[in-house]
Amino acid sequence: MKRLLVVASLVLAAPSIALACGGQKCAKEGCALPAAEQAPLPADGTHASLVVTGMSCGSCATKVHAALMGVKGVKGATVDHATGAVEVAYDAKVATTDAMVAAVNGIGHFTAKLK
Repeated sequence: MKRLLVVASLVLAAPSIALACGGQKCAKEGCALPAAEQAPLPADGTHASLVVTGMSCGSCATKVHAALMGVKGVKGATVDHATGAVEVAYDAKVATTDAMVAAVNGIGHFTAKLK
């Protein structure tokens, strides 16, 4: 019975957790994860702009960021879940925009395309 009360307390307390994702209210209830790091992109290399639909919170942005960073040759990425804007810096000799789009689309519930 104690475990049930503890779990119920945590569930009831969850809405009081800050729902800020990237400085904005999260559209996905219960999300308390920050948006992906918005570090400046490296100036060297090639840059591409993508549009990603299906992101509703910082957790989504983190997943998209991780997928892009997993593409060999990607040097950095910034992801804005609110607008769907994604900027990527990459080595064009190693990475392709097709590989980046495929990595994001491979997550399953996002759709990426070149801007």
